[in-house]
Amino acid sequence: MSTVIGRGAALLVAMVLALGLAACGDDDGTGEGDGTTSTTADTTSTTSTTEAAEQEAEDPEGEAVPVGVYFVRDEKVAAARADVVPPATARGAIEALLGGPAGVQGAEGMTSEIPDGTELLGLSIEDGTAVVDLSGEFTSGGGSLSMQLRAAQVVFTLAQFDTVDEVTFHIDGEEVDALGGEGVPAAGVDRTDFGGVTPLVLVTSPLPGEEVGSRLVVEGISNTFEANVLYEVVGAGGTTLAEGFTTASAGTGTWGDFRVEVELEGGEPGPVTLVAYQENMEDGGRQDVYEVPLQLR
Repeated sequence: MSTVIGRGAALLVAMVLALGLAACGDDDGTGEGDGTTSTTADTTSTTSTTEAAEQEAEDPEGEAVPVGVYFVRDEKVAAARADVVPPATARGAIEALLGGPAGVQGAEGMTSEIPDGTELLGLSIEDGTAVVDLSGEFTSGGGSLSMQLRAAQVVFTLAQFDTVDEVTFHIDGEEVDALGGEGVPAAGVDRTDFGGVTPLVLVTSPLPGEEVGSRLVVEGISNTFEANVLYEVVGAGGTTLAEGFTTASAGTGTWGDFRVEVELEGGEPGPVTLVAYQENMEDGGRQDVYEVPLQLR
């Protein structure tokens, strides 16, 4: 009799533990906090639970936040701004990218090499790798430069997130060795794989059209002589509000990151332009100029 009672008690404990573990999970199956990837009910769109948790913590009310999307200007990638609603900020950024340039983006001469009709079929971010699944339209048409640019647009847009170190492309749900017939890498790529379509001075923050105050933090990547990046902020009528230079983490044939805090003096509220560039060593002029239109509040 005691043996039967003991087995029954053990079974009861096991059932309670199982129910307790089930109760700890999320109703939507995201498994938030376990580092896994969440999948929506239709199994075609995914988003990183790590990213979702981080973004939701930053903006618990789910208000729209600005993110970077990368279009094309002068056959190089260029940063633009889109407002998306957390927690799926990476998905929102890619969807905004597929929507193409609009507003200030179009006014700044930005275009997109991503073919019309391209759809986002899925996105997952795990262990530093973003796997983005795009419809077959993504690889249709265009030559080698076009394919490099459209791939770079996606990679740069995803690389802005701290959870993404590299990007792998899937097309129509399938792994691919390369994109199109041009041999553009499709697996484990990052921004350094697209140096040929990256401006030698690229400002990643602030984004075009952003409202800024008298203290401006400028960030970006560059590949300049001795890693020097010069800047100027120009107000209405061509008035210089600030100017100077900073040194990136690498240069002279190697890509590096730069960050500088800029104090604006004497500026009136209204449009201003941030100009980043490197000096031409032969004549002292400006080259590799990158401009960002802003609004001074």
